[in-house]
Amino acid sequence: MKIFIIIFDTLRKDHTGKTYGNNWIHTPNFDEFAGDSIIFEKAYPESLPTIPARRAIHTGIRTFPFNHKKLDYRTDDLVESPGWAPIPPQHTHLAEYMRSNGYITSFISSTYHYFKPHMNFHLGFDEWHYIRGHEYDNYRCRYRGKRSDINQAVRDHSINKTNKNRGAVHTQKLLLKKYLPNVQRRICEDEYFPAQTFRTTMDSVLDTERFNNVLYFIDEFDPHEPWDPPKQYLEQYLDDDYDGNMIIQPIYGEQVDYLSDDELKCMRACYAGEVSLCDNWFGYFMQQLKTMEIYDESLIILTSDHGHSLGEHGAIGKIPLYMYPELVDIPLMIKPPGNVNGPKRIKKSYVYHHDILPTLYGFLDKQIPDIFDGKDLSIFVDDDDHLINTRDYITCGMALWTLCKTDDYALITKNDKTDRKLFDLNQDPNWDDNIAEDNPDIYEELFSKIQKDANNDLLTAFESTRFDNFKDWYHNTYLT
Repeated sequence: MKIFIIIFDTLRKDHTGKTYGNNWIHTPNFDEFAGDSIIFEKAYPESLPTIPARRAIHTGIRTFPFNHKKLDYRTDDLVESPGWAPIPPQHTHLAEYMRSNGYITSFISSTYHYFKPHMNFHLGFDEWHYIRGHEYDNYRCRYRGKRSDINQAVRDHSINKTNKNRGAVHTQKLLLKKYLPNVQRRICEDEYFPAQTFRTTMDSVLDTERFNNVLYFIDEFDPHEPWDPPKQYLEQYLDDDYDGNMIIQPIYGEQVDYLSDDELKCMRACYAGEVSLCDNWFGYFMQQLKTMEIYDESLIILTSDHGHSLGEHGAIGKIPLYMYPELVDIPLMIKPPGNVNGPKRIKKSYVYHHDILPTLYGFLDKQIPDIFDGKDLSIFVDDDDHLINTRDYITCGMALWTLCKTDDYALITKNDKTDRKLFDLNQDPNWDDNIAEDNPDIYEELFSKIQKDANNDLLTAFESTRFDNFKDWYHNTYLT
């Protein structure tokens, strides 16, 4: 059995097509794939952001509550957040588990955080391919041509400066001056990142065509910002009369008003265009597998690490205080060998990223290692929808905040209890009305679940060398 694990970074569940109830975004290939798949309605990361989430995927072990011993290693990684560290040395990697089960393993990724010094996520893979140039990858240090050329390119993709947004504009321009040189020679769609990632994967599939037991781990960083899809994708969502700059790079924070209404719509259109670009190349890859007669008997898992706030609840970015559905709800589709007559929807149980590795063992009919924290989801190929033991709620950690969600309530709280947001989901499905102050008993009940999952070892302090405020921690790292 060939296995394909496919991750799209920053893919919101509510943008993953009709499968998850979106009728305006164009994702025909995600929708078609869902027809052969088990669809998990309540899938969540167990920790955020990029690297903590992937540690759980690669090990089957929770990264939350970020109490692993901090490794003393030298790195130039500017991102600082609890859990943002290499896989602990005592943990076995996914590729090593699969090799012990007789698998050839291939790792194809444009997620550059994997390949920063000492991260070692590629450890154990028989081959690995790094697609260069995403976001702030140190791929090209200078823009070719005149300084005026890069300055004009930055202006074309920045918000208009006013007395109120000078700081945001300055930050945005610093970020764009790092990214734009990386993509300056890109001409056609085949040179965009999803195309490179899936074409490289096809090379790996062709190289290993005669082998049955192969795992391909495909991790595409799009639709992560900057959101600069080819014109034909953007035009599906951008108003015809928009004549402003292309807002491809958001500024993380609790402010949305640094954008005009039209600029906010443009930014959202740019994101949607990136999603459709990803869908197109996912569809290309699925069609190639079908042409090679590989698709039907393969296990294919499609998911994301997290979403992204696009102005909802007054925030933009991936911010610990704002672990609302737009950030934490993720798609998870599992197409088993032989397919299912789907979409087969699993609505009763909450599921996590760290369930993926135990699920591989389930499909292989192998004994699941005791060290795994996750559950085997392969049971749903034959079983009807039901509640898995202990999965009537989830906890998800990011920095010094934790989300606890049940079917009835959602709590976003700082771990020292100084910041509390509690929502009654039956009365307030959009998470708009904070009832924490008037319901201390419900708060304590949910906080006890957080403490239980953290083994009473919640992180309440984190010292950074570069920033003081987690509200905009991500971009402050790039200002030094």
